[in-house]
Amino acid sequence: MKPASLAAALILGGGLAVAGCAELGLPGFPISTSSALSTPITPAEVEWSRRSGANTVSGTAALKSGDAGHTCAGQSANLVPDSAYARARMTAIFGNATRGTRAASLGPVKFDTDDPLYVSTLRTTRCDGAGSFTFPRVPDGVWYATTSVKWQGPSRIEGGSMMQRVDVRGGKLVKVTLP
Repeated sequence: MKPASLAAALILGGGLAVAGCAELGLPGFPISTSSALSTPITPAEVEWSRRSGANTVSGTAALKSGDAGHTCAGQSANLVPDSAYARARMTAIFGNATRGTRAASLGPVKFDTDDPLYVSTLRTTRCDGAGSFTFPRVPDGVWYATTSVKWQGPSRIEGGSMMQRVDVRGGKLVKVTLP
């Protein structure tokens, strides 16, 4: 197909082209909503996460690039309570809901909307100068620890986002090492 014909096809069939890119999660295109992402979280599914608990989730995040080490210093770290919506979201971003990374070069994953309960129940802190984060008083349950390690490379932002599923119970300290 000639470039002009290809351009016309993309313009005329733009909806199909955009839908295809969204399905793949390409940069700048919203992720197609799976049924779990389009079904609102029920309050009962995440109410437990609003309580104060006896657990602590503590972690570090670092990546190497050649001889240089980079950490999450200054970046947000999040603790997201488990729900069908959270599992679908982690899978859309990281390819699974257990542990994963997403390269910064892929760009951010954009969602059509964020469930208000997803946003209101996540816990956020900042990584300190050494690339460490801590969430005290976490109630028993399954959570997703997420953060980013990013730096300016020669021509673009490098590094990426990372996630790990954590199950905390019984007043324990759970240590997370990302990625």
